[in-house]
Amino acid sequence: MSPAELDALLSAPALAPPPGVTPNFDNPPSNNSYAWGITTVCMAVATMCVCLRWYVRIWLDRRLRIEDVLTIGAYGAYWGTAYAAYGMIYTPGYYVHTWDLRNRDLIRPLYLILVYGCCYSATLPLIKTAILLDWCRVFVPVNQTTSFFWWGCMAVSFIQCLWGFLCILLLNLQCRPHRAIWEFYLPSKCYSLPDVMLCSASVQVISDVSMFVLPQKMIWGLHMNWHKKMGISVIFGVGILASIAACFRLAHTVTFATESDTMYFIGPLLFWACAEMTCGFFIFSVPCLSKLAMESGFRTKVSSALGLSDKSGSGPSNPGANSHSGPRSKPKPWRLSETNYSKIEEGSVIPLTNMSVTQHDPTERHHSHDGSSSSIGVTRTVDVDVTSNEASGTKLPDPRLPWEP
Repeated sequence: MSPAELDALLSAPALAPPPGVTPNFDNPPSNNSYAWGITTVCMAVATMCVCLRWYVRIWLDRRLRIEDVLTIGAYGAYWGTAYAAYGMIYTPGYYVHTWDLRNRDLIRPLYLILVYGCCYSATLPLIKTAILLDWCRVFVPVNQTTSFFWWGCMAVSFIQCLWGFLCILLLNLQCRPHRAIWEFYLPSKCYSLPDVMLCSASVQVISDVSMFVLPQKMIWGLHMNWHKKMGISVIFGVGILASIAACFRLAHTVTFATESDTMYFIGPLLFWACAEMTCGFFIFSVPCLSKLAMESGFRTKVSSALGLSDKSGSGPSNPGANSHSGPRSKPKPWRLSETNYSKIEEGSVIPLTNMSVTQHDPTERHHSHDGSSSSIGVTRTVDVDVTSNEASGTKLPDPRLPWEP
């Protein structure tokens, strides 16, 4: 193709306009405010969730697991989708009709769509695998291979990772040579991209629904009252948000695949894909949010502000206790339970049992026989040393039993 022919091809309209519509190539109407708002809010929410998760893991737990490392990879790929989403604002813009564009105006958007698709296909497998590994630690801490929940999580994770790899491979092999994916005027051999997008959207919907159902079966089988089950179910049921976003994304993918005005319908598809990824980061951080609220005493403060009592179900509350004490308050000595100890020495077991202590109020005084009051404390200690000489075969008299010879 000669330079003149190439210039004529690139200057031609990207799509024939509908009857009675005049193309506006110089200043096509757009609506980029949605893109600025949705992309920025989603990025802020995802960043906040990742920071809170890492704060709880590193600062409070001081423990780093493989799922936290996977989250960093997912977050990096998530920024790749943000780069492509922001780039689409400038070229060609969101909600721009394809007939208001020339062929040369499609080169940059097609490249950005490729980047978005590859990063999207990497983000979801990483973040969903991190979520499933985290749930396995919570619900199946031991004997994991014997649990249906563990195998279900591993199956969903395997399918996600396998499809993510295949999807990235298919996106980059849709045209030969590779540059023909966005430089469509090059002599090439390509296949239809919407078919891959439809398959990807369907896989994500199925996996999101599976991830919503899996923990619910475990939660409602726990031995606790239904109030606590409902609370835990709500915490792990936020996965329904990702399922809703995936369903809307699938619907817009079908529209994108069947309509010829692709540049106009790519906008809402990318918005719902961004929302789906953001829901993944939110779901991953929700268990840590509840722990962070407990560590900071937020629940106690809210209960106090609302005039609600924060009583435990184990017994009556102490009226002299401080209601504003944090969750890590030091246990009081009069609330310590009885503990049994065993000392093993030379093959013999000598049980050492603490004297049972009755729960008293800290202000209560101990009254002696003479009527004087004193604080509860140790009144007498006795040290007993017992030695034996097994080699001599002689039995030593026990000083505690003077009547024995």
